[in-house]
Amino acid sequence: MVTLKPINHFTSIQIDRSPAPALDEQAEARVDAAWQDLCAQNLRYFNGDMLVFDRYDAPSGVVTTHVDEYKRHAVRDTIDVGISLLAVTVVVMLDDRVLIGKRSTQSHRYGGLWELGPSGGIDVPDRGDTIDREGLLAEAVREVEEEAGFVPEVVRHDVVALIHDHLVGSTDLAVVMEIKAPQSLHINWEYDDTRWLNLGELAAWCAQRPDEIIPTTVALARFLHQTHP
Repeated sequence: MVTLKPINHFTSIQIDRSPAPALDEQAEARVDAAWQDLCAQNLRYFNGDMLVFDRYDAPSGVVTTHVDEYKRHAVRDTIDVGISLLAVTVVVMLDDRVLIGKRSTQSHRYGGLWELGPSGGIDVPDRGDTIDREGLLAEAVREVEEEAGFVPEVVRHDVVALIHDHLVGSTDLAVVMEIKAPQSLHINWEYDDTRWLNLGELAAWCAQRPDEIIPTTVALARFLHQTHP
């Protein structure tokens, strides 16, 4: 299940660095066992801090988060501890086209499906408890550089929506990033292929063959097609 909330006002992400809520001993043991199983199946896994979405306050434009361990999110299929990873989805726009990528079959979720992106978890900053608009843009630029292989020359950007994927336990801030033409794309292991499509073409694809596209992109593509004609 996916829900999309339009954002008309974004100011910052506020981070609560208090210790994450503790699990009982049995639940902690189940998390550790499931995490070890995941690591044995895929050597790319590593644990670390992540931002967990708590709430969004529309009047102030503030997203409130706290810090937790990635492993407690990754084992959701085995034991759901009720947390939602805060991530960013970058809608890279070049003239009237958007960039989409086909997720690698090595991906933890939705392998082989297409998505608007790049996308990924928002890093916990080394210092400070606030990520402002420019800080979020820096996270979006980093995702493009890491996954699409170029440094975008940003003409304009805007935070347009908050998208909850209740199945996988993620909450994405959708950032529309208008860019000047990149020299070339050099995708990393996270994508098997990329395409540039206009929003009408993507919306039609979502309507005709939604099983080829991740659910959050289906919702976001429909929203953008209505709001960015």
